[in-house]
Amino acid sequence: MNHKITFLVSICLSFILISAVTADILPNGTNTTNRQIPSETYLEVIGSMSSHQTYQLETTSHGAHEGGFLYDGERVSSVVYKNDMTTNGGYLAQSKGLKIDEGPQQKGAFNVDSKIVSTYLTDPEIGSKMSSSDSLEMYTSGNYSQNNLSVRNPLVAEIIGDYVGGFNSYYKGASATDMTTGQIATMARARSVGTDNTIPAELRYLIGIHPDMSSGIPYAAGSASTEFVMTNEEGAPTNSTNLSSTKQVKDKTTVDGQIFTFGKSFTVTSGLSPT
Repeated sequence: MNHKITFLVSICLSFILISAVTADILPNGTNTTNRQIPSETYLEVIGSMSSHQTYQLETTSHGAHEGGFLYDGERVSSVVYKNDMTTNGGYLAQSKGLKIDEGPQQKGAFNVDSKIVSTYLTDPEIGSKMSSSDSLEMYTSGNYSQNNLSVRNPLVAEIIGDYVGGFNSYYKGASATDMTTGQIATMARARSVGTDNTIPAELRYLIGIHPDMSSGIPYAAGSASTEFVMTNEEGAPTNSTNLSSTKQVKDKTTVDGQIFTFGKSFTVTSGLSPT
């Protein structure tokens, strides 16, 4: 599976968003057991198949409380991952891995990590197809907080000030496909819980589609769509709830027909970088 994903990554477009200095300070952990939940699926079948996966992780730095407002310095995060796939006949080979780690993460590690490679060929007698949908969404929110970090660079210290502003962010990477032949790979990763205040929030989503070379057909056939979203609100770096900036990015792509090459990649990273 790793070799196939490496090949597919090489054909993907890069779409990288880096947000401002004071956004998305992650909660640093929970008071409950931080579970690790790995799961793997390998299958090769001629006939019908149906599968469904969903996972949601919600974390707060202060625990549950009454009222609709966050405490000063409180941060919350939520990650939702969903994957559905069905076939009504034909040949399907699939390798799927989903790793869940609810604990605080360092840079380069993720709370949700999904990789799927599927190869499909229709049954011409019934005109079968493979339908799939895959989505990863992350919400992060936090109230203003006192800046307790030691910043040696005077310019950076002046920019950050005595407070880190509040924020509300939403990130999404998603795809949907209807294929009669071809190979599809997706990767979905999110980090929503950090080991300390310097660990940034991050969401990555990748999809690559290319022909199934073993079939002798020089293209993948069907339709595919992708959706990438980033919205962000930031408060001024003071002990207030005054709004300082808003940002929004949306990217949607749809292809239909004989697909020789299709690749999309989305990465958004947002956090406090005082050095």
